[in-house]
Amino acid sequence: MWFAEFNSRDHHSIGKVDVKTNKVTKWTPPSSDSRPRRLKIDSQGMVWFGDYFGGNLTRFDPKTETFKEFKLPGPMPTPYGMGIDHNDEIWYASMYTDVIGRLDPKTGKVTEYPTPYGERGTRDMFEDSQGRIWYGAQPYMRVGYVRPRTASQKSIAQK
Repeated sequence: MWFAEFNSRDHHSIGKVDVKTNKVTKWTPPSSDSRPRRLKIDSQGMVWFGDYFGGNLTRFDPKTETFKEFKLPGPMPTPYGMGIDHNDEIWYASMYTDVIGRLDPKTGKVTEYPTPYGERGTRDMFEDSQGRIWYGAQPYMRVGYVRPRTASQKSIAQK
């Protein structure tokens, strides 16, 4: 069982509980201002979280016990809601910049999409069987999805 601590200046680690022994192990991210949020595990067993105050998406490799930070663009990136798609690309909603973004961990490329209304309340994101990334914006009581077009869909739309 994995968890993230985001409750004070002194508690900003990620951790794992061995459910057989109840042993708790914690790791502290490299950035001193890191505040992990919304932990997710990809298909390769990598642990991902949004570094809310550091403006990063951060990957933790449990085998090597190492972190890798991916800096997000914008004046005040604050990743909150997160999801992982079938390609192990990381989706996030940035609390204070009103965008939904996608990180390709293989290349480090970040693509951000503007939203029709503020995303300040998005807590989680999920991919459905059609490849749409669903999210809910709690303060606005709205649900929506992002569906990037494939190259062939873009060419049809431009005709």
